[in-house]
Amino acid sequence: MASDPGLLVPDPSLVGQIASATPEDQQIVAALEGYRAEAEQARKGGPNSRDEKWAENLDLYWGRYNFADKAAWQSKEVMPEVSSFVDRFAAALKEALVATGSEGFYSVNDPTDKERDLAKAVKRVTDVWLSICGRNQNGQILSFPAVFEEQMKLGAIMACSAVVTWKNDVKDGRVALEAVDPRKVWIDHTYRNLYRLRRVELDRHQLYAMAKQKDKKGKPLFNLPEIVRLLGHLTAEATSEAEALTGSGAHVSSSRAPVILDEYMATVLGPDGTPITERGLFVMANGQFLIRGPEKNPFWHGQDWLVYAPLVTTPLSVYGRSYMEDFGSIAKTFNELTNLILDAVFTSAIKAFAVAPGMLVNPQQAAEGIWPSKMFLLEDGVRPQDFFAQLDMGGLPAEAVSVWQALKREMQEAAGVNEIGMGQFAPNSRTSATEVVETQQSSSALVRSVAQTVETRFLDVALDLMWKTGIQHAKAGDRALKDAAGSDLWPALIGQRRELAARPITFQARGISTLIRKSRMLQALLRVLQIIGSNELLLREFLKVADMQRLVELLFELSDIDLRKLQVSEREALIRQVTEPLGAAQERAGSVKGPASDATKQEAGSIAASMGV
Repeated sequence: MASDPGLLVPDPSLVGQIASATPEDQQIVAALEGYRAEAEQARKGGPNSRDEKWAENLDLYWGRYNFADKAAWQSKEVMPEVSSFVDRFAAALKEALVATGSEGFYSVNDPTDKERDLAKAVKRVTDVWLSICGRNQNGQILSFPAVFEEQMKLGAIMACSAVVTWKNDVKDGRVALEAVDPRKVWIDHTYRNLYRLRRVELDRHQLYAMAKQKDKKGKPLFNLPEIVRLLGHLTAEATSEAEALTGSGAHVSSSRAPVILDEYMATVLGPDGTPITERGLFVMANGQFLIRGPEKNPFWHGQDWLVYAPLVTTPLSVYGRSYMEDFGSIAKTFNELTNLILDAVFTSAIKAFAVAPGMLVNPQQAAEGIWPSKMFLLEDGVRPQDFFAQLDMGGLPAEAVSVWQALKREMQEAAGVNEIGMGQFAPNSRTSATEVVETQQSSSALVRSVAQTVETRFLDVALDLMWKTGIQHAKAGDRALKDAAGSDLWPALIGQRRELAARPITFQARGISTLIRKSRMLQALLRVLQIIGSNELLLREFLKVADMQRLVELLFELSDIDLRKLQVSEREALIRQVTEPLGAAQERAGSVKGPASDATKQEAGSIAASMGV
């Protein structure tokens, strides 16, 4: 890469001759570094430290416990409750997302679109971008449900965090929704939105590609003199390290030299408090090289392309709380108590013993240990009870098991949030009606709150950014987008893209909360019908005011089952008239809506004739 003609890589001996940063750049670098130090300290310090809690959550999810203080004989089992709850929570939300029917999990609203044709085209185009918005670790394209499940797991452990950008890694490009480690994101903790910081690590060779990137006007996106200064600094460091390793006889094992990039969206203030740059983009490398910016927001939407959303919002905290914080501490105690109970079972079943080796014919027998059916040869006149004694190391108290069961119930209640509360899974046969009602009452409110938070703070924002980012960078010849929007409407969309990006089009993702609401309505309706069916008087009065056909349609609607797929078609009714006895056919004739066409009758007769009727 050093011979790449697109970028001059300075010789280490010339590093001192490279021009230093301008005074304005130095002032910006100092201000941005001040923001970073302030944000890191605010998140680490205080009673609600996020870094410490997130590290604890990650350890609980991956089953990392510190057993260094335990003896070799003690139990070191890790219970899988935390990872199971988090995975089931994310799976339940994903299942709710994809089970929202043919209309999808979101809707598009344009108050200026009276005919609703533009909103439908916007939704179809956005659906195309959603189908290719993700990538796995091997580079294969993933659709939005897979990306959404990953975000829900990230949100359950820490917080939902992603960037919406345009990628040219497929034909005609795509809108990408890429996960970001929340530990690498810092936000202005004062709620004044003065800055936000995202940290990225990349290899040195990627700087060469960055240096050659240009905007539509042909101007470099990055500050080439600063990149040259950075590369010279890295080259000098690598040379001095190599010389030190060579002198010490060590072997250089890798030529990778990671570079830390800090991406800011910030308003930079000068020493006197006046803004130097308002809401601009800055990219700083290794904390001292301003390789990009100050620059105006490169996206037409004018918003931050980073989406950050905690699943549990908290007052006066920009980072919020994670879903697993409440049961995470219980899980830790539950795991420790489980190991203590296993230790108690071990000591109760496998006793400790005291022996007198001098009473044996061969004392070496005692060194070999004790096991069932083993025979000890004692000296003449020695009583067995004098040689061998059993020591009581304690037992398993019933109270310990009671506490363990109580903790288990607390964990099961957290699991019930996923299963019964979400309405995605039916309670099993061992779950009593009382347990179902109690679980619903305790968990449904939390689940609805989390679902609405996901929709309003993550999905709505991400969909809006995806649409506006996509329409800014879409190509007129993109066949998939043209087919989705329609050949008549696509030229209008692509020709007025800047106006569309500024148009008050809103995205409302309500599929998950709607599904939860339908589940609750269905369960309430079934309970009411059960009460009515058990009382003859109530049943009689109910039949007077209720339309059975509408009741059936409502039950199927709340169950998300298309009743039209079960209705008898005109053709099937005619076949039944021909094949069934006359009385049964006459009874069914009333259910056929409208007169049958001659073609349909002829077709039914032909089918009946082929059946030998």
